[in-house]
Amino acid sequence: MPGLTGYTRRAIYSGGPSERTLCVAGDFNGDGLPEVMIGARRPRGELYWIGRTNAGDWATHMVDGDCGPLEAGGTFMNIRGRRRGDFVAGHDASMRTVFWWECPEDPTRPWARREIFSMPATQSHDQLAADLDGDGQEELYFWNQGSGAIFGAALPGDPTVSPWPTVRPIAQGVREEGLAVADVDDDGRVELIAGLSWYRPKESGLWERHEFTTGYVSPRLAAADFDGDGRTEIIVAEGDASLFGREFGRLTMFHSSGDPAAPWQGEVLHDRLLDPHTLAVADFNADGRPDLMVAELGNPNGPHRWPPRVLIFYNRGSRFEPVVVSEGVSVHEGRVVEIDGHVGIVGKPYQNVARGGPFERDPAADHIYLWLPAGNH
Repeated sequence: MPGLTGYTRRAIYSGGPSERTLCVAGDFNGDGLPEVMIGARRPRGELYWIGRTNAGDWATHMVDGDCGPLEAGGTFMNIRGRRRGDFVAGHDASMRTVFWWECPEDPTRPWARREIFSMPATQSHDQLAADLDGDGQEELYFWNQGSGAIFGAALPGDPTVSPWPTVRPIAQGVREEGLAVADVDDDGRVELIAGLSWYRPKESGLWERHEFTTGYVSPRLAAADFDGDGRTEIIVAEGDASLFGREFGRLTMFHSSGDPAAPWQGEVLHDRLLDPHTLAVADFNADGRPDLMVAELGNPNGPHRWPPRVLIFYNRGSRFEPVVVSEGVSVHEGRVVEIDGHVGIVGKPYQNVARGGPFERDPAADHIYLWLPAGNH
């Protein structure tokens, strides 16, 4: 199907009704192409990946068919030191474990699942692997919404031990979501952005917390120097606005006032989005500036109010120009991918599986889609 601005959409996976919650892209087999990891929670918890074959088709390979109900999020992480191919994800609001799966030499075979941590309460929506302490090795950071906490874990000497002995809370008394890293205080080191705050590491105890804004719900996060002033801006999209009684979700860019520990100034880029649960940064038109990709989830429980859209906010230096590149297919979790030299998008819709009573389920909800530009921008 032609996109509205020269993008082409194709389904790379079609399956039965399922609540597919996570979608993460990464090249874990070293073939120079992105593979796509998909996790689900109903009718069964499962994890599998989709990869392109030599013939140009896409094939599906099971990672774990009995992992329990997985939540949105997930991250690749270099745990075994061989490649950035191991994978981390956590349970939804019905269970409480964060796992990692070891990528085998032949990734088409089932992966070994190991427990990282049994959380104090249920749900881990979002995990992130990053080196914040500067030792050259990634740590793991993850939310536990049920206990209102963020946890961090250095890689233990033996990561096959369960649970990891290195898991520690870094923030408590906050129940949000969304994770990103950037140098927000201009000290030459990256800090953790989580929800509506950024956090500075401390050697022991809870980390320094600095709220950059308030009043936003279910934040999806991105960070970069968008205006070219040498300082980081933070982008927030209200991913599940409707769950909090909001008619629309906002997309807002926040600028530091000069003191990064003080509240940041918000610049609303769009205020009429249908649950913009997808937010990503890439240079889509190869002009050297970071652009934004935003996609609408729409209604997870029935008909959408209008055809959900995928938008690219092109960075024109002093402003963003929003362009609709696809409409009619919702995207719950979308990622930027590069295939054959083209920057594209892979994404997955989401709708709840009917559990009694009539339910008009969108057939498009059970495909995984790939968007690639048909020509150069």
